[in-house]
Amino acid sequence: MSSTLQSILVYTFIWGSIYLLISLGFSLICGVLRIFHLGYGVIFVIAAYGTWMFMEDVGLGFIPSVLLMLLVQIGIAVVVFYRGVFQRYLEEEEILLTLSVLISIALMHLANYLYPVTAGVSIPSTIIDAMLKIGAVRISYQMLLAAFVGIVVTFVFVLMFLKTRIGLIVRAISQNLEAATLMGANVTKMYYLAIILSVIPPTICMLMIAPFWGVDPFMGSPLLMTAMLIAILGGLGNLKGSIVASYMIGFIHATVSFLYVSRFMGLAALIITLIVLMIKRGGLFAGETLW
Repeated sequence: MSSTLQSILVYTFIWGSIYLLISLGFSLICGVLRIFHLGYGVIFVIAAYGTWMFMEDVGLGFIPSVLLMLLVQIGIAVVVFYRGVFQRYLEEEEILLTLSVLISIALMHLANYLYPVTAGVSIPSTIIDAMLKIGAVRISYQMLLAAFVGIVVTFVFVLMFLKTRIGLIVRAISQNLEAATLMGANVTKMYYLAIILSVIPPTICMLMIAPFWGVDPFMGSPLLMTAMLIAILGGLGNLKGSIVASYMIGFIHATVSFLYVSRFMGLAALIITLIVLMIKRGGLFAGETLW
């Protein structure tokens, strides 16, 4: 097996698994609330800069900073995005999308004002600072751990939606809101739960990839683009489709990087997505259901 093929296979697994974490929350919101959450990218920014703020300005340790940052994440998701925007403008999609983008941009600029790139923000979330050799490929343990965490988090989410009563209710709401309401489902409560759950994967993702990913106040935009591309390719709101699409995009990125030029990764993934959508309406899997 050539070193190039080994590199493609290894990085397809690594990037595909990390893309699971990036896209999982976005797909969840699309599947349950039927909302194209254009403010989703700011979750990554809050994860990094919120943790840094509590560590540097408040003087807390890493773990307390992460816990407080997660509370801030949930507060912004529930109070600002859900109650302030989604709940109020659910029937006025253009206003909902516009406000989501504006809030996201405002928070990114706030992060840039408080901690510009020159501030040297660095999240001490490295678990193993060493390299691993897999065949002809050398890769950091941190990247490998991030990939395995992506798989574990995805497995837990899927297990919850398929095997628990709450998961059954959430899937029922995603399939038919009116029927689920008539059957006694507490839709508002499930919406709150979906919003809270949606911030967990991207927050974990940012903490895991921060040691080897460029951290800057506007990093949420490209991460949002990745999440959107995966969600659209897989079928909006379908978690099964998002899993398949994550590894497809990972394979495309890895193949283009090692066989051609890495700067064409995004274009190649976009072209493949467009081809799939032209051939199969709605993406790889039906977007009418969460699973």
